[in-house]
Amino acid sequence: MSSRDTIQYDPDAGLLMIPGDPAEDHALGFAVFDDCVPALRAFVLSRLRKESVRPAPREAECDAVIPVRVSLVPRPDNDYDTRAVSVAAPPEDGGSVLDRHLGYLYGSALDVTGESIRRLTEETGTPVGCHGWIELHDLESDSRFDEEECDDFHGDQGDGHGGAGADWRPSRREPVSWAEQKAVGYAVGPVRLLLPGRRTVRALVDAYLAEHATAPDARQETPAGVERGLRRALAERLAIRLRAGLSHRAAGGSWGRETERDRARRRRDAGARSLPESWETYRNAAHGRRGLRAVTRSVFHHTRILVLDESGVEIGQYHEPDGPLTLVDERLRAEALDALRAHGVDVDAPVDLAALGAFPDAVVVVGRGTWSIRLPQPGSARDALAEAGWFDPDSGTLTVYAAPLAEALTVLLRRHGVRPLLVTWGAPPAEVERHNARAAFAPGAVSPVSRSSRVTDAVQRLVPEPHRRWLDARPGGTATATAGSTLPPLADDAAENPYYRRALEALFGAPVDLAQRGPCRLCGRSAQSARPGLFYCHGCCALARNGVLRDTGEDGAWTEAVVYALRRLAGTEFSGPPSLAQLDRVSVPFERPGLVDEAMLCRFLVPRPASALLSARPARPARTWTEWLAHAGLLTDGVRTSMGTATRATDGHLCRSLFERHVDDFLHHWGVAHEPEPAYPRHPELNTTGLRADWRLADGTFVEALGLLTREAYAAKVTRKRELARRHGLRLVTVTAEDLDRLPEIFAAWLPNTPATTD
Repeated sequence: MSSRDTIQYDPDAGLLMIPGDPAEDHALGFAVFDDCVPALRAFVLSRLRKESVRPAPREAECDAVIPVRVSLVPRPDNDYDTRAVSVAAPPEDGGSVLDRHLGYLYGSALDVTGESIRRLTEETGTPVGCHGWIELHDLESDSRFDEEECDDFHGDQGDGHGGAGADWRPSRREPVSWAEQKAVGYAVGPVRLLLPGRRTVRALVDAYLAEHATAPDARQETPAGVERGLRRALAERLAIRLRAGLSHRAAGGSWGRETERDRARRRRDAGARSLPESWETYRNAAHGRRGLRAVTRSVFHHTRILVLDESGVEIGQYHEPDGPLTLVDERLRAEALDALRAHGVDVDAPVDLAALGAFPDAVVVVGRGTWSIRLPQPGSARDALAEAGWFDPDSGTLTVYAAPLAEALTVLLRRHGVRPLLVTWGAPPAEVERHNARAAFAPGAVSPVSRSSRVTDAVQRLVPEPHRRWLDARPGGTATATAGSTLPPLADDAAENPYYRRALEALFGAPVDLAQRGPCRLCGRSAQSARPGLFYCHGCCALARNGVLRDTGEDGAWTEAVVYALRRLAGTEFSGPPSLAQLDRVSVPFERPGLVDEAMLCRFLVPRPASALLSARPARPARTWTEWLAHAGLLTDGVRTSMGTATRATDGHLCRSLFERHVDDFLHHWGVAHEPEPAYPRHPELNTTGLRADWRLADGTFVEALGLLTREAYAAKVTRKRELARRHGLRLVTVTAEDLDRLPEIFAAWLPNTPATTD
């Protein structure tokens, strides 16, 4: 694999060899398809000898290599891309170029070298090749080839067939068996090609052709053993197939002997024929998503651009830097693209989505190197969906598992901004077949449990029996192994853990007493407190602030638990429907520890809208917070207006928005006398229209709930109200939506020691 500065003819390989330098050039892979496996296996096995192993170049991502030479053959017969270049074993291996075909150059390599390879081949009449290597990995350091695991997977390998077990079959990913790899002492990786960059290859070809331009008989001087007849090989292959077909036709009335692979393919095709009709129904149905918007989120320096609906559920992701935009529902693409553009993302998209309207009910999952195309079904998580095919963006190849799906999946990819160069039909790998069988017969529903929880038996009794199961569950939906038992002690110090300290102080509105420690009242772990005697560990504080349950779009027993928790909180703690922000502060009397425990558990059972995780095809969209309150029957009189949801507070006062109601219910709950809609004093400039405040307290204090400050006219009116209060010596208290979890501090001067309405 030494670097040379000219193209030279190698008589042993029968190839014009393009030089390569491991220190400067890239080691490229190539696309291998199912029909290439026999030739690839023969090529690798013929070179898999211990004496051929060499140290790996510094740039190679492996432990050792076996140097090889391969042929690069232009394939204008390729129906999908006439520029295609085949990677083949050298002519010395024998057989036609079709017999020696190992795969095709990826599109990226084809763009770099394809033109030069075609020109060199056509003008010299001599096969062209390049250097490369077979990657080898150390067996002991490569966990993929753990000896016990491989023996279990391949079974008894001493069957006299090259060490391959009875269940093992060569594949494009694994053309060599475990026993054959074990014999050479290395795990065998892919074949890599060593090719220079575009300019270098072009310069080498130009120099060679210029030097040999004066040799008109160069074609005749080419060694006789060199493969020169691609057309002849294709004609011979066609003749062989015709003879075999005629023989089968004469013997059994059919053109070919059906194999198990043929029968499996026919079954897949038959099962897929009904899908296009169901997809037509799907495309014409409403998707039910509203208020799409794009956001950028960064976690540990990993940035993602997401598309969310109005309830905060993720419905898509734009994969930086150049896409694609993947969606949970392809019907949302136009709205999602608009949301990305509004967010400032310069996204490329098909010019006319309407012309690509024959898309399937399928989702694209972008993985490492390939895109998996999956078919949604109600109630199933994305990872549990059956795979219908896959796309290799490097080679531009779409592989489908059933012929009737080819056209629709091609349209789907074009809507994702790519056009497949090659569409093939192939059998799914064994692991995909097993996965698809599980998806068909045992669909995996999305669990409504988002976080593990465990509380003691005594605490569970604070919640009605039907709902206790959600207090002892894991995200998979199963109960913990020792449900209700006390957890082992956990040294979680609020002095060293700022997250714990902030969560505890936010929930109880007081600083943590770092000198006091006791068992958590819910789970038994070691904990600290912000109120005397109320010890709650970091885990339980986190569950109270984030919830155990999440919205899956599929109602069930968990929904009943949510309704119970919301109604209980409304009745015992808020005297009305709470806001999300109010859940961040426990407001029941701290002198009643049992009621505090119950308030914490109810927060466990309340899903936060941002945590929703819908199935691939949910029965309904995720609920917003207002919709959850309405579902719990807490907004029976609510009416949507331009100002918000108008509703009557618990004390009968009419509120123009839920924000106003939260404040009104708080004042009522704590027994603070409040008169709605008091009039501001008249003023010839500041108040000519009869301005009113939201409430007046017993001592004459005016209270304003400021919910629309982003509107210019509203903000100007608030400014006039503040100036009126200043000029007339009125005490004015203003509350914004961000203050809802601070209402006890804001109204501390008017609050009694205990609420006026308790359970």
